[in-house]
Amino acid sequence: MSINSVNVGRVSFNLKGLTLLDQLRGNSLRLFREQQRVATGRQYELGSENPLAAGKIVRMKDLLDRQDRILGNLRHADRWFSAAESAASDVSSLLIDAKTLALEQVNTVHSAEERAAAALVIDSTIERLLSLGNQQFDGRYLFGGQRSELPPLENALGRIRFAGDINDRNTWTNIGELQPFNVTVDRLFGLRSRQRVGFVDLNPAATSATRLSDLNGANGRGIRNAAFQVSEVGGAGGTLTIDTTGIDTLGDLVARFNADAAAAGSLLTMSLTSTGLQIDGGPGVQIVVSEIGGGHAASDLGILGSSAVGAPLIGADVDPRVTRTTPLSALNGGAGLSLTSGVQINNGGLSATVSFAGATTVQDVLNRLNNSGVGLRVGLDEAGKRFTILNEVSGFDLAIGENGGTDAEMLGLRTLYGGTPLSELNGGRGVTRVSGDDLRITDANGVVFNVDLSPANTIQDVINLINTAAGAAGSTLTASLRPSGNGLRLSHPTAGTQNILVERANLSAAADDLGIFGTGDTQTLDGADTNPLRAGGVLTALYRLADALRSNDTRAITLAGEELENAMRAATEQTGLLGSRSRAVIERLERTEDAVLATRSFLSQLQDADLTEAVTRFQQAQLALQANLQVGSSLLNLSVLDFLR
Repeated sequence: MSINSVNVGRVSFNLKGLTLLDQLRGNSLRLFREQQRVATGRQYELGSENPLAAGKIVRMKDLLDRQDRILGNLRHADRWFSAAESAASDVSSLLIDAKTLALEQVNTVHSAEERAAAALVIDSTIERLLSLGNQQFDGRYLFGGQRSELPPLENALGRIRFAGDINDRNTWTNIGELQPFNVTVDRLFGLRSRQRVGFVDLNPAATSATRLSDLNGANGRGIRNAAFQVSEVGGAGGTLTIDTTGIDTLGDLVARFNADAAAAGSLLTMSLTSTGLQIDGGPGVQIVVSEIGGGHAASDLGILGSSAVGAPLIGADVDPRVTRTTPLSALNGGAGLSLTSGVQINNGGLSATVSFAGATTVQDVLNRLNNSGVGLRVGLDEAGKRFTILNEVSGFDLAIGENGGTDAEMLGLRTLYGGTPLSELNGGRGVTRVSGDDLRITDANGVVFNVDLSPANTIQDVINLINTAAGAAGSTLTASLRPSGNGLRLSHPTAGTQNILVERANLSAAADDLGIFGTGDTQTLDGADTNPLRAGGVLTALYRLADALRSNDTRAITLAGEELENAMRAATEQTGLLGSRSRAVIERLERTEDAVLATRSFLSQLQDADLTEAVTRFQQAQLALQANLQVGSSLLNLSVLDFLR
């Protein structure tokens, strides 16, 4: 078939008009877009113009936004560190001056009046340290920890009390990376350097409410969630797969296991013991528990392995941690604690008797102790096994004793107990002994006997040695710990004819160091607590120094100076840590600034227009539109001939 050409003999006016209008619209749009590029400096106005570049631009803007926020964090941290380092430098200068003064005042040429005047200088130093410890920056306390809106130090109870937070303030210094940007006042001043850990493992039992996250686990590494298999060899259930992911408590785990076993037709059952888990199978059944892949859940739960045929599989101790919500009934391996008598607390002459009546949880006990109003702070150690004890008041000695019962000892809080090492007494100076007898004791009936303390290592050893010597001498006197308060007690079942007397034998200072030197009454001699919890750090050392200067006691001045020197070492270490953290922030700041510049440069390449090119293209679009208008004017210029064609 042939194809004939189509000849357009004439073009209608409408066709010419529509064609021209279409061209005008296209050129106007092009001019508008080029005008927008020149005005905004951007290559693209719509993502549809270049979807690939648009996606990159969105990602770069998101990255730049995060980098800008991190940069702001780092600049704030840098300014914070500058202020903190300045304050820490002032602290160091004050402590050096105080140390120098202590060394000068040890010299015997100084009079009591001169030392009293020097004590006023130390008082001023303490006030200045209080001010530096509470120094603010941007409306926040520099050394206040995470609760930086509250002053960490306060004048209370006649001394300076640490009331601050012990946790670092952190800031985002990179995507997914937190970094501390402060040092807390308790570390700078060494206020927790003598925090004591209780001597009793509270040993909570495993209960159905015990959370898996609160278990140290059989391996001491917590519970690493994963799946494990339980095989019923010789039974009808075959193999079960139990996944601990998403399981909250031991009770939930037991319920999950028993439900899955029943659904599989297995006779296996899981139950709780006071220390962990137990799986029972029945006669003729051997239980085999194994990990799946590289998991550790069965091992952490203490049930990895196999049982004897027909015997239960008894899991290892999963070692639950003590938490604030742990019931008192769950402590002591599930036997519970019966806190019926309370405790007596003395801190620098301030006394309180704390009752635990109605307390049901660990939190209740903590609340009663921490609200006693004598500057005591009790918490839980990181391992979740024992209480921690902190004396918040610098310069005071804290003693915790019984109130006629055994509550303080059951809680592991008694500051002087049978197991206290003699080396820890008197602020770590221990008990000074001589070769031979150390004590000469005259009981209430006039019986005199000596005691050699050389074999003793603990307070209980001292008690045993005194009782043995008394028995050998025919005395009815017995040594024990005081039933109320704290310290050693020497007593008779009934009153004697004279006062009990403890003297130094062979010039030994052991009686003084044990707190029993002196005279009692006709039935009892109560000693002092020579193992009180003294607040550590520079403030306590300065209070000791001021007191020693006022009492004109050169030996006490020497000891206070040594204590101050030790506290200064800790302060110097923390100042170094502050500088190290500051340097790390500065380095991160410099790297982040470089990263921001690189991101901005790449983003500019993606979205910013070349101004020269944009102006040129704008002029070309302008000329094209102008030409279009001129040509259109000519084409649409009508005459009589247009109607005759």
